[in-house]
Amino acid sequence: MRTTRRGLLKASALAGAAVAIPVAAGAATVPALLVFDSRLAESADYARSAAAVHRIDLAQVPLRAVHQALAGAGRIEGLTRWSDWTVLRGLLESDGLRRAGEARLAAPLSGHDGLWRWSMASR
Repeated sequence: MRTTRRGLLKASALAGAAVAIPVAAGAATVPALLVFDSRLAESADYARSAAAVHRIDLAQVPLRAVHQALAGAGRIEGLTRWSDWTVLRGLLESDGLRRAGEARLAAPLSGHDGLWRWSMASR
């Protein structure tokens, strides 16, 4: 059997795809909880378009009550202002959750310099 450069490339592409499929499937799981702020247009749109089992609207629930509502969640995702994100991150880290990702997004509709799309998951 002859090994060619083309054969090696095909084999590595197949191996990479086999590894990537389970990883992508795990990343596509529905979050147990979604945190958003309906006062912010981008955040409200995100909440309408996202699939989630439970939702918490920061405009309707005081931040102290949010922490109680988040207790026991295995995965949480949100689109909030930086100030809300830092408070929630501190509370959730003390409960044993760790940051799984965060990204700053433009927010021209709500008039903010940016919102934070974030996710936290249990260790």
